[in-house]
Amino acid sequence: MYRVLISYGHPDDPSAFDNYYANTHLPLAAQIPGVTHFAAGRCESFDGTTPSSYMLADIGFATREDAHAGLSSPQGQAAAADIANFATGGATMAFRNDDFSTP
Repeated sequence: MYRVLISYGHPDDPSAFDNYYANTHLPLAAQIPGVTHFAAGRCESFDGTTPSSYMLADIGFATREDAHAGLSSPQGQAAAADIANFATGGATMAFRNDDFSTP
């Protein structure tokens, strides 16, 4: 599996971020072709300190080529452009192969 990981920084208004993400951004992202896996959640720390990221999203594709096609599609481009509408704390994308997975 090939994964696209998005780390969202702490937003100015967490409630507005959560509402927009759930009701506007996710429906856009759900239209990206080739997605085989999706998970997202707010970050925590073990010791109660503020974590470095507010939320992490994990989007899976079967292959790197599928990820490129999905993210390059009009739906992928719309979802990417939408990030500026709610991610006031910024967003960072990373890409990875699941080269070292355990059962």
